[in-house]
Amino acid sequence: MIIDIHAHLGCDVVFDEEQSEEQLITSYYEHNIHGAIVQPYICRPYLEDTRQIHNRIYELTKNKDKRFWGMASINPHFKAEDYDKEAVRCIKELGFVGLKITPIAHAVHPSSKDALHTFEIARALNVPLMIHTGAGVPFSDPISVINAIESFKDVIVVLAHAGSEMHNQQATFIAKKYENVYLEPSWVGVIGLEKMVQQVGCGKIMFSSDSINNIPVELAKYRSVIKNQNDLNKVFALNAIEIYKLTI
Repeated sequence: MIIDIHAHLGCDVVFDEEQSEEQLITSYYEHNIHGAIVQPYICRPYLEDTRQIHNRIYELTKNKDKRFWGMASINPHFKAEDYDKEAVRCIKELGFVGLKITPIAHAVHPSSKDALHTFEIARALNVPLMIHTGAGVPFSDPISVINAIESFKDVIVVLAHAGSEMHNQQATFIAKKYENVYLEPSWVGVIGLEKMVQQVGCGKIMFSSDSINNIPVELAKYRSVIKNQNDLNKVFALNAIEIYKLTI
């Protein structure tokens, strides 16, 4: 079984990317992926646009061909009451399994006041918080997350892209130091992934593609580095099921 914990749907106004429901489903059939945790591409910074793409993801979770779960991505700079209302709606009403911050697109430092409120909501709703790391320094440097992690050691934090190729050493250091931090190493090279496996173990690493175009590369990367099938099972699905409390 393979679960992609970082997939996107919709139109991204920051990076001019777009991905449809049909493209996701077709690609997952092609590469024998069981399902995915789907989050919005970065929409325009309006509450109504945010609600609309979350509703679209919710409709995708009803799909009978592949298994999908939602992850909410809400601009941390929205008014606190608006952020809270949409987060609660996504988790409690739509059944989403996590929250996401994208520092490079949301223009937010992950340990700033507005970002810390996101940690508070993740704690209150008892869901993991995924944070984009890598492209977009200094805000997206994994080290920028440390102050928040120190204050919220009871919140599960998933470092998306695990610092990417440039900053994966920092991400690995943080995951090794903090029990509540996990790594999602999409776009990290083979050597970087190999060092993560050696330093933090396969119990702290989860597979993702970030883009359907990246699926075959990511699959090959893990199969090249991890030879033990039990470890591959952890990375490909078992860790995600446990961390995000997925119903299979």
